[in-house]
Amino acid sequence: MNSQAEIRTQIQSMRQSLSQQQQTRYSSEICQTLIQSGILDQAQHIAFYLPVRGEANPMLLQQHAPYQNKHFYLPLLSELKENHLAFAQYTATTPMRPNRFKIPEPDIAPELLLHDPSQLDAIIMPLVGVDEMGNRIGMGGGFYDRTFAFKKSHKQTPLLIAFAYDFQYIAPQRPQDWDVPVDAIALQHQFLLL
Repeated sequence: MNSQAEIRTQIQSMRQSLSQQQQTRYSSEICQTLIQSGILDQAQHIAFYLPVRGEANPMLLQQHAPYQNKHFYLPLLSELKENHLAFAQYTATTPMRPNRFKIPEPDIAPELLLHDPSQLDAIIMPLVGVDEMGNRIGMGGGFYDRTFAFKKSHKQTPLLIAFAYDFQYIAPQRPQDWDVPVDAIALQHQFLLL
C-alpha cells in the first residue's frame, strides 16, 4: 500500500496535469452527480471551497437553478481557535484576501463570521483522496479534522461531502484517531452515501 505522502504527490500531479477545460468539464460532472443525488435539496446553508492547484471546482453549483436561492459559505482560518476554520457567507461580490497559505479567503469583519460549523447543513470538502469508508487524505494541515471533530461523537449536521475527480477515489486507508470521515462522496460518475 502506498503511503499517504506518495498518494498525495501522485494525485496532486494528476490534478495539475489537467487542462482548464478538463477541470471545468470534470467539475461540472461532479456537480451534476451531486444535484441528481438530491442530498442537498433541503440544505439551505452550504459551505464549499475555492479550488486551488487543480482541485475540482464546487463553486459551479451556485450557477445551477436549484441552488440559486441557497446560502453558500467559504472557509477561512479562524482567529478564535488555532488551526480551526470559521465560515463566511459568500457571493460573487464578497471581498477576498490571501491567507497565510496564499489561498484567497473572504475579507469579512470577525463579527459576521460563522464560528459554529454545526449551524451549516452541509460542507463540500476539498481533498487529495478519499476511500470507500469516507476516509480522506487532505493537504496534511488537519484544519477540517479539528473543525469537525465534534462529528465523531454525534453524527448530526453538517453533512460532510467529499467532492472529487474519479481518480481521487483511492484504495482503503488506515485512518488516524483524529481523522473525521465524510458522510458522502460525489465523484464524476457516481454518488456514494456512506
